[in-house]
Amino acid sequence: MQDYKIFIDLSADIDAQFVNDNNIGFVPMEYKIGEETKISSFVETDEVMKEFYKAMKDGKVTSTSQISPYKYIEFFTDYLEEETDILYLPLSSGLSQTNSSANMAKEELKKRYPNRKIIIVDTLSATAGVSILANIAVENKKKGLTIEENAKIVADAVSHVRVSFLVETLTYLKRGGRIKASTAFIAGALNIKPIIIMNSEGKLETIAKKHGTKKAESYLVEKFNNEWDPAYKLVYISHADCIDTANAIKEKLLEAHKDLEIKIVMISPIIGAHVGPGMCAICNMAK
Repeated sequence: MQDYKIFIDLSADIDAQFVNDNNIGFVPMEYKIGEETKISSFVETDEVMKEFYKAMKDGKVTSTSQISPYKYIEFFTDYLEEETDILYLPLSSGLSQTNSSANMAKEELKKRYPNRKIIIVDTLSATAGVSILANIAVENKKKGLTIEENAKIVADAVSHVRVSFLVETLTYLKRGGRIKASTAFIAGALNIKPIIIMNSEGKLETIAKKHGTKKAESYLVEKFNNEWDPAYKLVYISHADCIDTANAIKEKLLEAHKDLEIKIVMISPIIGAHVGPGMCAICNMAK
């Protein structure tokens, strides 16, 4: 079987040890804190992320950059030269042009390397939702599945991934133009915590509004209980520097389902720049 490598990018909040143990590739991504541009090519440490969120709380503007088709061509060429095929799981096309840029690069690379395979699966997801798909891809590869077989199974799994989260403030989503300023103001004044999901189009959708963090936590857990696929024990809780919220949700999940494998990870700058400190998500497979 022709060798292939699984790739993700910084939008996938994932356990760093899992990445290292399974030789997952990371596509470099850029983000900015104030006027300082940083390039990240691996899972950022919790220390780096705490500084990132501290900067946001201190009022520094954070932003992210799209990966250009040229950058994809430059990055993937080395692997194609080594006769390694590529299975890439990018950030949702509903949130970013990343998927589009990757496919543009793919078309050019196919001309240069007609004997190599590049398969891009639109995850329609973000944060650890992408990580769950990466876990599935890794397990498939260990079983000896071809890149085509693996990609099909991962693509079929996309519609079963659930990413549901609460946000502490709507300030950052307002800044990015994803909600109205009036909505953000009212939510802040009334201590309203919106519950947001990644919908079937890979876009953000508000499905509920809860008064206070505790009620929002309970709503997320109830939603998980109603949707969770017991055949898939792995659950990610990703958080934007709110470990207390993440631990509270973990405790509630384990009270109901003692055999869950729960991993808590920090949310990367790529997602964190747009949702801000205090965001906490449950990422899991649904029936």
